[in-house]
Amino acid sequence: MIFTLIALLSASSFTGTWETTYGDMVLEQSGSSVTGWYNYGTVSSIEGTVTGNGKLIFTYDEGNASGSGWFQLSESGSSFTGQWRADGDRNWSGWDGHLATDEPSTWVLILEAEWQESMRENEYSFGEMLNAWLGRLEGVEIRHRFVHDLDDIRGFCYGAATLPGDVYLLFASHGTTAGIALNSGTIQPDDLADAIAPMNNLKLVHFSSCLVMAGRTAETILNSRSDWRDDFAVSGYTTSVDWGGSAIIEFYYLNQILENGLTPVEAAQALNRDIRFSGTTATPYMDAAGFEIQTP
Repeated sequence: MIFTLIALLSASSFTGTWETTYGDMVLEQSGSSVTGWYNYGTVSSIEGTVTGNGKLIFTYDEGNASGSGWFQLSESGSSFTGQWRADGDRNWSGWDGHLATDEPSTWVLILEAEWQESMRENEYSFGEMLNAWLGRLEGVEIRHRFVHDLDDIRGFCYGAATLPGDVYLLFASHGTTAGIALNSGTIQPDDLADAIAPMNNLKLVHFSSCLVMAGRTAETILNSRSDWRDDFAVSGYTTSVDWGGSAIIEFYYLNQILENGLTPVEAAQALNRDIRFSGTTATPYMDAAGFEIQTP
């Protein structure tokens, strides 16, 4: 889902995150070439060239639709105006954008599967519980979304890649050693690593899911790129963790990170020290949770 824009060198650059008429757009310019993508319902691609007066002539591909258009960069380089039309259409429509100016923040993105499997079950949500708990923290923005298949995950991860600041990504779902379980089936480690690849702002991937850390998911994510930040980590459980036990663990773990300022590794060390059953030690009332953290 990457698009290429060929541009002339100028004082202004297309590099940055743009808020546009048709969703967020991320561009990176190197020399006369610009690469990026935009997210409008689905992640879409576009390619073109920039004329001498800074007018970008492009074609786009949204999977089930394609067309052409142009962007005119402003003198300040902070906005553009433009038009587009679908293939076979003579009518033009506006497509404008401006550089996103949001202040960097701390973001928690909770992607949750539907837990209940029949009408006999009451509706419940682990993510809503975390949202209510973490929502009290100043400077922390919570985004809670339900996912049903790999396309949902990809779309939300592309959207999160445009957020200014650090992103902590939490998956709340059933899990196995083969990956996370959604209504559409199990999401394999390679597909999951591909889905989060655009997120250069990612600081933590945590699996609120049974058994995921006993498989190859964490290893696959960590090996999927060589430029993970030094403090990046993947965490989760190696066992079929008790629901109540995982709630206690994650309240503590995430609170140490988001309120007390610990790194994920430091928070994991504190967790294993302070909550005995979080690691490999069972107690009379709780099986060992098998919490584990891995780093690059």
